[in-house]
Amino acid sequence: MTTPWFEDENETYQDENYDAFVPAALYRCISAEAKWDPQALLSQSFATLSEFENQITELCQQQDDIHDRLDTLLDMFYTKWMFSVSSLKVPEYTLNSFTYTLAMRSGSPTTLGILLCHLLQHADYDASVCISNNDVNVHVAISDEEGYVLEPSSGQQSWYIIPENASEENGDEQEPLELIFDEDVYKLYLAQQKWAFISENKFGHALTCVEMLMEMLGDDPYERRDRGYLLNQLDCPKMARDDLQFFIDECPDDPAIEIIQHQIEELEDNNKTHH
Repeated sequence: MTTPWFEDENETYQDENYDAFVPAALYRCISAEAKWDPQALLSQSFATLSEFENQITELCQQQDDIHDRLDTLLDMFYTKWMFSVSSLKVPEYTLNSFTYTLAMRSGSPTTLGILLCHLLQHADYDASVCISNNDVNVHVAISDEEGYVLEPSSGQQSWYIIPENASEENGDEQEPLELIFDEDVYKLYLAQQKWAFISENKFGHALTCVEMLMEMLGDDPYERRDRGYLLNQLDCPKMARDDLQFFIDECPDDPAIEIIQHQIEELEDNNKTHH
């Protein structure tokens, strides 16, 4: 097996052509699993999610105070429904599966974060998935100056207030938060599943993720690079070479160029040997 040249396991993507009418990110993530796992019980997952949404609706009708309602919602999520990260030796791609997370009440920080964010939005909170120091968290804005950052593995809350006289210099000292929305949440999920599949040598599944990403991103050179790597593992050398060469042409200053050029030379040598 060829050693992969990439380390960026927490890819995020930006897309300015956001379509406001696409389905909620969580619904898209659940539906995506059928692409690499035809046996995935999607109807059961959607039924479970619908049950959670109904309980959240009832909660909202019972509690008006936004802070108390948030505390109750988090207690419901982590104590009543008992969602948590897994202490078992479960492959990361399984923990990244929403069918597994919804059925077993256990998942990765990414699936827990996306699910929690969805339920908070259902409760009419201004909630977003966010990235802080490469960790997935959930941001809940109470106002322009106040809000919570939630750690999805445990529900731990961090309350913040931005002072009225906060300067840009002081703002630089704050831990940076990158909010991601809708389509970018879906892309983050697919990218993390891609890396999880690659780490377990499930190259066909990873290739499905790459192809789904390319449907949205087009000829993104980094997805072409990853597709080339996967096609090489799946014994499709000619297509692999085309993808890797595309990456070299598009990103000539990338630090991994020499390694990828070596990959291409190996593919060409193997092709000559076979002929």
